[in-house]
Amino acid sequence: MKLIYLKYSPPKFMVLFLLIIIAGGSYAQKKEIKPYTIQTTYEKLKKDYPFVKPIQPLEEKVFTSEEDVVYKQVNGVSLKADIFIPTIQKNEKFPAVLLVHGGGWLTGTRENLQIMAQHLAKNGFVAITASYRLGTEAAYPAAVLDLKDAVKWMRENAEHYHIAENKIAILGASAGGQLASLVGVTANDDRYQTGKKEVSDEVQAIVNIDGILSFIHPEAQESWMAATWLGGSQQDAYEKWKEASPLEYVDQNTPPTLFINSSQPRFHAGREEMIAILQQNGIYSKVHTVSGSPHAFWLLQPWFEETLKATVNFLNKTLKFAENKPYREIWVAQDGSADFKSIQEAVNSTRDLGPSEVVIHLKNGEYHEKLEIPSWKHQLTLVGEDRENTLISYNDFSGKLDSLTGRKLSTFTSASVTVKGNDIHFKNLSIQNTSCGEGQAVALHVEGDRFIAENCTILGCQDTLYTASEGSRQYYFNCYIEGTTDFIFGEATAVFENCEIHSLKNSYVTAAATPKNQDFGYVFLNCQLTAPDEVEEVYLGRPWRPYAKTVFLNTELGAHIVSEGWNAWEGDEMFPNKEDTAYYAEYHSFGKGAAPEQRVSWSHQLTDDALQEYSLEKIFRTGDSWFPKNEIEKNK
Repeated sequence: MKLIYLKYSPPKFMVLFLLIIIAGGSYAQKKEIKPYTIQTTYEKLKKDYPFVKPIQPLEEKVFTSEEDVVYKQVNGVSLKADIFIPTIQKNEKFPAVLLVHGGGWLTGTRENLQIMAQHLAKNGFVAITASYRLGTEAAYPAAVLDLKDAVKWMRENAEHYHIAENKIAILGASAGGQLASLVGVTANDDRYQTGKKEVSDEVQAIVNIDGILSFIHPEAQESWMAATWLGGSQQDAYEKWKEASPLEYVDQNTPPTLFINSSQPRFHAGREEMIAILQQNGIYSKVHTVSGSPHAFWLLQPWFEETLKATVNFLNKTLKFAENKPYREIWVAQDGSADFKSIQEAVNSTRDLGPSEVVIHLKNGEYHEKLEIPSWKHQLTLVGEDRENTLISYNDFSGKLDSLTGRKLSTFTSASVTVKGNDIHFKNLSIQNTSCGEGQAVALHVEGDRFIAENCTILGCQDTLYTASEGSRQYYFNCYIEGTTDFIFGEATAVFENCEIHSLKNSYVTAAATPKNQDFGYVFLNCQLTAPDEVEEVYLGRPWRPYAKTVFLNTELGAHIVSEGWNAWEGDEMFPNKEDTAYYAEYHSFGKGAAPEQRVSWSHQLTDDALQEYSLEKIFRTGDSWFPKNEIEKNK
């Protein structure tokens, strides 16, 4: 990465000639494809608009850049992007904009929007200009697929480029406006799947600069260039012309949209119809007309400044300074008085890989259902009306026959609630597996990343809470968790803060399976370990796998905790001698179960210096700068 001082140097003059064959070869016509650059636009318009000037690169060193970065390789072609990043303070993340150049789908280069990208970076946005396959290389929908892959690439590289991955806009000019709009209104659409379904191509805002919204609209006047890209004239390839029209997909899920237009109707065909649909669905949109301007106004001064100002104001409103309001709110009540009777129905109704948070409110009641939040559902917050009276319960256990499949359930399929999606937040509710003594019976199984349970009760017996999956980060705040044997177990990095951990019998609290290359396993912070009077022999933990990591910090230990503290799980033939590799530690444990001098020799008592490594920021730093307390504060 380098500080940039860009000098504009237009590409060499180049003309392509395209032989167009129409109606099965009965008519052939040779068409000239001229270069489309800032300089050629200036030369074309300066006679009619003598006051105009070509836009110039920023000279201020107010951003960094990476250029010619390959974001996709297809059919031997390397598609490249230029990335412009605002000046970084600490570990900031910024809203991002993907800029899509125009050129009638057949010409143009990403350099045309590079100066716009610089200015957006100056204004606090990561701005990325991306190449895509032109119609002279590959017909529709290749360009659409390339740009959707560019959005996915941005999400996959969000940490490196300081991108707030849920605040991405797409901006396009002329043909790029049509492409940007089509990408924006077809989020995760099966028509345009490019692979990597687990990564969303959804954007949170659209900026359309003089690009059409419909090829089949009465105001549209697209001819041979569109026909070349779409593989035939409107008459011969009508369904493709329709399919490539963004207006066909506008609905309640369309993101906020800004239209910046010249006064020429052909360049905003379909705009008014799109605005009407957005208004019907309460979605913000804005039109800015650059009066007296020709098409391609954004490449010349004085119109560039007006275009930039309108764009920045819109992006500030929709991305940078957007209120932390849920994208959608849903209510669930068993008596039929709300949107849904079951929680699973409510979850299923949410948009796959949705654009932002959906809050699902649960009225009081016992919801007897086996709930699963799949991997393609994310940013869901489930909020109970009252912690003690909002209960999700089921009674499956390992060895039980599944009534639907006829197969025996296992520990890993026994959960009352399973969370596979990322960014799921549970608040003010209880979860229970009512099976006890029949086999392993998980109440809550979490394998998604960035999971939060706040003010929740989790009830079960053996294997109550399964913190699954390497790399998963989970945060339990002010929760009550009870069970019998190994009732907190799994591979994830999980922090338990201000929680009560209640043992129902003489056994083991934790059974971590921390992967070897993972820095943290379980961390208990300011917690309380309790048990009934008859329970008097409980271990803090035993290693389910050799590199288990469990640490208790400033935690009150009841009299039921044995003086040795930890158990090596002797007799495990698959993984013997786990005391040589497991990491178990405490810092300032107190209460009747605190006995630092009598702990097993292979455990650790942390020093004040070592304690510094156990801040939430350091524990959860893997992959991004997730800080769960910010999410809790936001949802107050």
